[in-house]
Amino acid sequence: MNFERSGRREKEKREDRRDDRKSLPSQEITVTELLTAISETEYPSYIIDAIAKIQTWLSDTVNAPSDKGMDPVTAMFENEGNDMDLERLFADLESLEEYVDVIPNTKRPQGRPDAIVVSIDPPDYESGVRTAIDYAALFNRVYSKRVWVLSDTFAFWDTVHYAAHVNALAEHGVAVRYILITPYGWVEMPLSDASSSNRSLLWNQA
Repeated sequence: MNFERSGRREKEKREDRRDDRKSLPSQEITVTELLTAISETEYPSYIIDAIAKIQTWLSDTVNAPSDKGMDPVTAMFENEGNDMDLERLFADLESLEEYVDVIPNTKRPQGRPDAIVVSIDPPDYESGVRTAIDYAALFNRVYSKRVWVLSDTFAFWDTVHYAAHVNALAEHGVAVRYILITPYGWVEMPLSDASSSNRSLLWNQA
């Protein structure tokens, strides 16, 4: 008799557990939803490292005239003492090539899923966006998943006619992400509807 009562209690517990599972909200998520969530919210560690390296380089460049004993304002207008040592910047970014393609580069990119396009100095702004699109659409279209444009400049009107390109890449599973960097912080700027996310336009303090 005791065995019968014990068996009934175990059966009741199993039924209760099944009822509890039925009452829980569904935790299923589609592959598309998962990829979208990753694409929109995650900043890989190598992107954070690249941003930090560029911020340090920008800060050093801005402070270079003062370090040489020059008046920063005078140096800015006379274009003296403000040398942009891009070779040093790209040398600092070489350590990231284990994880991501860095462009421009003296070496042929490996064709990784993620790439960084470094666009420093206002004259290079539009060419940086164009390079990112060309790399994803033409030169690495088989493997590209995300192309990050890291820049110290953002010109809204220069990006408008690239929005359709960015949207078309997104339809093929490639995200183009644009990070505007200053020595004092950084922010992600949307290049189109497809590249807009919950993290866009949120200032990140240095």
